[in-house]
Amino acid sequence: MEDNNLELLTDVTVFKHNLWVFEYADRMEKWFSGFKQAPIRIDAELHTRCNLNCRMCARRDSIYERFTEEERNRIEMPTKKWVQIAEESGKMGVKAWNISGLCEPLVKPEILFPTMKMIKAYDMFGELTTNGTLWTEKYIKETIEIGWDSVCISIDASDTKNHDYLRGVKGTFEKATNTLKTFHKLRERYKANLPVITINVVLNKFNYLKLKSIVEMADNLGADAIFVEPIVVFNEEGKLLKINENDIKKFQEVLKESKKLAADYGIVLDVTAVAPGKSFSGEKIFDKELIEKTGNFREILMRDVKSSSNFIFSIPCYYPWFYMMIKANGNVTHCGECKIEKENIKNKSLQEIWEGKTFTEIREQFIKNKLPEYCEKCRPNTIEDMRIVRKSIDEFRNTDFLRGKYLEFLEENKRLKQDLFLLKRKVYGDDKRCIKCKYKGELSKFNNSLTYKVFSRFWGTKIEKISKKIKDRTF
Repeated sequence: MEDNNLELLTDVTVFKHNLWVFEYADRMEKWFSGFKQAPIRIDAELHTRCNLNCRMCARRDSIYERFTEEERNRIEMPTKKWVQIAEESGKMGVKAWNISGLCEPLVKPEILFPTMKMIKAYDMFGELTTNGTLWTEKYIKETIEIGWDSVCISIDASDTKNHDYLRGVKGTFEKATNTLKTFHKLRERYKANLPVITINVVLNKFNYLKLKSIVEMADNLGADAIFVEPIVVFNEEGKLLKINENDIKKFQEVLKESKKLAADYGIVLDVTAVAPGKSFSGEKIFDKELIEKTGNFREILMRDVKSSSNFIFSIPCYYPWFYMMIKANGNVTHCGECKIEKENIKNKSLQEIWEGKTFTEIREQFIKNKLPEYCEKCRPNTIEDMRIVRKSIDEFRNTDFLRGKYLEFLEENKRLKQDLFLLKRKVYGDDKRCIKCKYKGELSKFNNSLTYKVFSRFWGTKIEKISKKIKDRTF
């Protein structure tokens, strides 16, 4: 991976980290202090169409498959409405959009690109999930020019046979990989770092032993990251694709090797089943239940909060406080799996729905630990989301913890400044022709550290002097 791409990938990672720490945790605290907050994230399903027939997809059992073209045109919202929603969300203070849902966004580019432009006009973080089969150089160039942040391309295997089988249409693998290569090529041509390109992988029987080959493929294609999520069972075919307990044991070994390989390539490998353990900022652990129990997650959501005596930590799901799902027909819910659709944005504003009766009632229901049946189909990454929010609230309301982290930052800041001083002396003392090849890796590692990004803003300022005084008194 190129150094400038690594820097932007780090920026995106830092953004998402800050979203958890400062936005999700802070806004939950404010909600329960009596101050209503805007949603943080919106997931948008721009229309009802898809050009594939993926075996693991919930779309197979949805009403979308039975719609006629006339029905689609009648229920779907026009471009003008989506742009208006994006504009209102920016004014409300929404931080991020994810364009996905039970559709392929590129089937309707006339809706997609104007909506993306409005999202970025308000400097919201933009993510897009795609099967990668309908992109042209023109669309990719436009996405780069918009300054879009993240494109996630679904590729479930490193070979044509398995990927095309899982996605239900021949030729899918070739088209998706070509799209990824073209994104990488055009980013280099236009000297752009965005969007960050992630390969999305649905973990199943056909690929759980082949993660290393997917990492190798990601490096060859120019991907920045890989996101692996266990299959959620929506139908009988999904049950057959789900890996069993013996498979999970084998996968853990494959995962260790794959993470090492990804690190060597400079690729971020994120697996939903590997999440923070006892603390938000601590070492991550493997949770096999996030693979074993897909399709039956309601029990886990409830169990995670069963022993909590603290009110805010006893809520099984926080989505109604920071998330909105807007569907193609204008229906708005607090969750993509929600089957009870009482609100529609065609004749209401985002704010009216967000602060209205339906969302208020679902929040009250969740406070009372009453989860609907559709929570069984919760996503593994949502389980992880809830755990991260609880841990971040717990840690970042703890003054002793914050004091400790602050001192850690100061120590690392001091060390990094010393390293930079020595590195600069070393570089300028050598043959200038060797600078790029000899110290590129060291400089990249230094420049991409989170502590450098935070404290470099304060070097030589009053804040640094105050920090030193606090540190001296502490020791």
